[in-house]
Amino acid sequence: MPHRFPNVSIIGAGIVGSTLAVALFDKGYPIVSIISRTGRAALALAKFVQCKKVSTQLEDLEPQTDLLLVTVPDDLVAEIGFRLAKIKQLRFKKLFVIHCSGVHSADVLNPLRNKGASVAAMHPVQTFPRSYRPEKLKQKLRGIYYGIDGKDEEIKKAEQLVKNLDGHAVIIQPEMKPLYHIACVFASNYMLIFLNTISELTKMLHVKASWTELFGPLMTTTMENLVRQPSPPPLTGPIVRGDLLTVELHLKTLSKHAPQYLPLYTVGGIEAARIAKEHGKLSQQDFNNIISLFKTFIKSTSTKHTSKVKR
Repeated sequence: MPHRFPNVSIIGAGIVGSTLAVALFDKGYPIVSIISRTGRAALALAKFVQCKKVSTQLEDLEPQTDLLLVTVPDDLVAEIGFRLAKIKQLRFKKLFVIHCSGVHSADVLNPLRNKGASVAAMHPVQTFPRSYRPEKLKQKLRGIYYGIDGKDEEIKKAEQLVKNLDGHAVIIQPEMKPLYHIACVFASNYMLIFLNTISELTKMLHVKASWTELFGPLMTTTMENLVRQPSPPPLTGPIVRGDLLTVELHLKTLSKHAPQYLPLYTVGGIEAARIAKEHGKLSQQDFNNIISLFKTFIKSTSTKHTSKVKR
């Protein structure tokens, strides 16, 4: 007898929900209902995964749902869980509900636990470009990690689901979920911010080479060095050398040509100095001098800004 996959319902037809729905459908999971605030997105996804039941109302969830994925924005997860717990036709004792928020633990779905359902959190450590079609996005799931949490039996179920998606599970302690999510933000958006800064500064140089051509080898080698020697981080440059005059020149140049990047340079510089001192690459005196330079410059630029506003 062929293996029967559980009936899956999706709440939220956004980029994450659509990607997971397509990936599960390809593995043989039947998608039995899709609920989304955006009817058009839900209909498009339903057509792709051959789902016949689409609605904008939670109460229209297929009662025969075994696995329910909640892929709504973080701030709505608790509300959705509370509302789901009031739907009488759901088979709670046979229901496994997973939310895909990176910041909330599985406990946010406790109203469903109290009804007898199993609950877990399963957050894909990946970004999904909105310009990609679902069939291409599903490839971004292959081999990635998922941050999961829940009670022992719930974790086992989540681990099996991750395995079926060709992924890897890493268990995050519930109280550490916000810290885990912060790490995700640094790995995605904050890294993008630094790369965008490199791109914008390169435009100001008016060179023929693109920023990826010009700085790509430097970035690639830096990453290779970090992989080979993760600790201490292979920092280089004027801050590690304690070269105050160069750092001061950087600050003055940014102030003149690209003041919007001063906060980023300053925050990055302070952190680079901390890491260098912590690993013995920077003396306490050089560290104090660099931090003093940054503080003095921040104070002077903020004073100038304040005086301009007053005028």
